[in-house]
Amino acid sequence: MNEGVRERFELRTKIIKSLREFLDTREFLEVETPLLHPLPGGALAKPFLTHHNALDMDLYLRVAPELYLKRLLVGGLERVYEIGRNFRNEGISPQHNPEFTMMECYAAFWDEKEMMKMVEDLFLKLVKVAGKKERYNPALSEKSGARKPFSRLAFKEVLKRYAQIMDYDKETRDTLATRARQLGIDVGKHESKGKIADEIYKKICRPYLVQPTFVIDHPLEISPLAKQKEESKEEVRRFQLIVAGLELANGFSELNDPLEQRKRFEEQEKERIGGEEEAHRADNDFIESLEYGMPPAAGLGVGVDRLVMFLTDTKNIKEVLLFPTMKTK
Repeated sequence: MNEGVRERFELRTKIIKSLREFLDTREFLEVETPLLHPLPGGALAKPFLTHHNALDMDLYLRVAPELYLKRLLVGGLERVYEIGRNFRNEGISPQHNPEFTMMECYAAFWDEKEMMKMVEDLFLKLVKVAGKKERYNPALSEKSGARKPFSRLAFKEVLKRYAQIMDYDKETRDTLATRARQLGIDVGKHESKGKIADEIYKKICRPYLVQPTFVIDHPLEISPLAKQKEESKEEVRRFQLIVAGLELANGFSELNDPLEQRKRFEEQEKERIGGEEEAHRADNDFIESLEYGMPPAAGLGVGVDRLVMFLTDTKNIKEVLLFPTMKTK
């Protein structure tokens, strides 16, 4: 009944429609993959568990469609995308809701650099669709404006610049945990060095990134599905687009080596046994699909709700969801 709220949701529909058109014109095929998974996968996240009576088996609401979309690359579909709901049994915040909308796309024979170029084009297109640039000051002020190419900052450089972690490579897990506690961040005994660094990055550093910026070269241990860099085996070919302190996109060159993927899954399983609830599960069916052969590829995930938050200058994710998850009366 509120005119401003109605306009916001009309714009949300317009943004999603434009997102589809953008991908369709680039010959991406829209597909649908399962919401019920025998194993949670595709993201480091805590899943919702349910049970199917007829098959007498536990299933998980999907945390991400990634592993199924990559199976389609194995099957010969070279460009695919899906816009749909994901579910993560985690906290609620101004940027988090237990169910949320994601767009994920994958392109065979691309790398992360080609995907970053597409993200720049997509972002600038959607800014025009949303209109009213003055909303985004200072992120998209007329004076500074978003221009290609967007800035690029290495993950370690972001930690150095905004959290005074001067040499990430020299830090141990324990010294980084001490630094995190000094910054007011709780650290669990089971959390790895990379996970602690990621928490520092998200809570301390990310709010400083106002202009469109690609954060690149993330630690391998928080990126179990991404391809390693040739020159630094402890880093991966990954990027995140940050604007106005919001993570709007995450992508990377996809790991397609089944032996390396199995090794990564085994490391994640050790973390899970050690108490890390968000660790990735070992998915042997996915590894088998890689053994058939997945072409080199790049993937991208865009949080649609956060994108709409930014484009409508909204501060809480509840305000861009028609029916946000809330306690009953």
